[in-house]
Amino acid sequence: MQQFERFPIHIVSSVRNEQAFLPGLADSIRSQTERPASWTIVDDGSTDNTPAIIKDLEKQCDWISSITVGDRGYNARGYGNTKALQLGFSHALETFHVSGLSNMDADITFDKLTMASVYDSFLNNDNLGIYGGEIVEYRKGKWVPPVVLPDDFVRGACKVYRLACYDQIGGIVPRRGWDSIDNLKAAMLGWDVKRDTALLIRHNRPVGSQDGFVKDQYKAGRDAYYLGSDPLLVLARGGNKLIASKPYFFASMVFLSAYFGNAFLHKERYPDKQFLEFVKHKHRELLLKGFYRW
Repeated sequence: MQQFERFPIHIVSSVRNEQAFLPGLADSIRSQTERPASWTIVDDGSTDNTPAIIKDLEKQCDWISSITVGDRGYNARGYGNTKALQLGFSHALETFHVSGLSNMDADITFDKLTMASVYDSFLNNDNLGIYGGEIVEYRKGKWVPPVVLPDDFVRGACKVYRLACYDQIGGIVPRRGWDSIDNLKAAMLGWDVKRDTALLIRHNRPVGSQDGFVKDQYKAGRDAYYLGSDPLLVLARGGNKLIASKPYFFASMVFLSAYFGNAFLHKERYPDKQFLEFVKHKHRELLLKGFYRW
């Protein structure tokens, strides 16, 4: 029996104008020694050659299918792409027998043993709720992680959920920062969340490049406030950005201004007090351990 029959994992990719990257992801997925049960590509209003690429993929593999979302006229990162991802997950749950759900962004590539590692991890640990690899980017001639993250933070670009965990956390939140919220909710509910640093996932488009530097730093600060980050940890992160993020000083000021500006104005926070308290205590523990670098 093949792995996808023992633990059927269904991949979903939300794409919009990804003609430059989608073929690379397709090559990675189709070259796996252990294939996924299915791959659903949700076309979130592409206006380039992406739809033609998707149609060609569907002709080549009967386990690849697609859903088309009407063009809203702009790229709604955070909300639009997660709504499309939710649509793809719902389609998989309604159509197939599911043990695991995976999001894979169009701009990643990985080696042929990646899915085998995913299957082994879930089959060997019944409490594993969320799993993913180490996202790396090509910088100064080598592939390196763009940020240093806690061991139990799995980034959204390549993430796999056990179905029971996905159901228990209530699915994903349609907003930017969803890939922090789901990690934290799973941990709060007692699930293991693991980022496998030996499993390298190549991210072929730099983090934040679609938003631009200022917007990316602002959104990072705003999202830290939304999910209940401890203020002392935020200050430590801001201090780290003074010397770790170019242009120096500016990155820190944008990040901190967004967090404390939202706090001063009492902006919206995640609507669960238990979750906010959990995040505060977890982040205080990280700070005491000397971890504040992301």
